[in-house]
Amino acid sequence: MAGNSSTNRPPSPAGLRHLAGGTIGIVGAGQVGGSLVQRLGLLRPAITVIATDRNATLAAKVRRHARWRKSIESVVVESDLVVLAVPGPAIVRLLGDVARYAARRRSRRRLLVLDTGTIKGPVVAAAAKHADTFDFVGLHPIAGVEHNGWQAARADMFERQTVIYCPAAPRATAIAREFIRLIGAHPVPMDPGAHDARVAEGIGLPHIVAFAAAGAIAGTPAHRLRAGSWRSLTRVAVSDTAMVAGFLAGNAGAQLPVLRRFQARLAEIERRLEDGSVARLERQLRAWQSAGRRHR
Repeated sequence: MAGNSSTNRPPSPAGLRHLAGGTIGIVGAGQVGGSLVQRLGLLRPAITVIATDRNATLAAKVRRHARWRKSIESVVVESDLVVLAVPGPAIVRLLGDVARYAARRRSRRRLLVLDTGTIKGPVVAAAAKHADTFDFVGLHPIAGVEHNGWQAARADMFERQTVIYCPAAPRATAIAREFIRLIGAHPVPMDPGAHDARVAEGIGLPHIVAFAAAGAIAGTPAHRLRAGSWRSLTRVAVSDTAMVAGFLAGNAGAQLPVLRRFQARLAEIERRLEDGSVARLERQLRAWQSAGRRHR
């Protein structure tokens, strides 16, 4: 799979402080989880990497980079740090299982759990219920693409990218920041509520528009005029529908006001088209264009 030169240059373990000699477990070997497995696998033997996925056919591919485990329980029991790289609703469901399995751990290190979901508020709140069992820091890598699965994973996916994290207790936050730098990314702190509000605008709305646009022309003949602008508009409409539905529904409180503001903009365009005034339409477009430039 194509990538830049960082794929072939192993990350240095020299900066390891908290994670040196430890075991990192990855739950989920899709695009994000698979990329973590491939990246962290370059650090062996400074750290041990283990992984699991509900799709057992990925075992052979994972074993090229990490040790395969058949269950989430095995991953939790053996790990010092566990990353839940699964869709958002599944993360919330898994936290209770992680707490139950954590009681069987033998490591003297306190377990730290990270997640890579698109929204943070519900996950952080759910994890707080298990604070007596494990530490938790929510992560959101701003690095993924619209394609899914192990086939979309690559070791350099996070190189020079941003990973948002929700600050927690000092030790947990320090380890999370070390982990983020270990995968080649830049850590940026953000409150869960502020994060989810921005996700509604910057990620949720574009996905809604892309899927709606793609569905609006369903059944009509394909033609050459569906060129660059159409492909740009609908690019993310090939994303995993379960993942998109999960983060939209999970963030409904922040998403609905954003969607309603956008609907008002569409209604404004409709009125300008109905009244037939090119000048008014142009003024409206120019005003939005100017506002957009100020906020880039």
